[in-house]
Amino acid sequence: MRAGTLRHWLLIEQKSLSVDANGDRTETWATFGECWGSMETSGGREFLAAKQTISDLTHSIVVRYKAGYTPDMRVKFTDPKNSNAARYFNIRAIANPDERNEMLSLQCSEVTI
Repeated sequence: MRAGTLRHWLLIEQKSLSVDANGDRTETWATFGECWGSMETSGGREFLAAKQTISDLTHSIVVRYKAGYTPDMRVKFTDPKNSNAARYFNIRAIANPDERNEMLSLQCSEVTI
């Protein structure tokens, strides 16, 4: 893959549990790593659940290989023109094309927060 196609600056986040002074567990997201990647919409659908229309938009995100990515993580993308509008993508599956440890293809679904 040509480096020029990796034009999106991405944060890879993982869940972390913390306990506050009252002993309550809270789920937070900690940065696992930062990298350049490419994002492409790979499909979408709308469906009816609990009398509400729900849309599901899937993306294929390609990044350079790094060991340690898991489907429990998410990708955060912030548009440089509008830093207040972050988008989040839950990682559903991870593919290592040709098992060459050069690139990873992350199959993700966009999350609205």
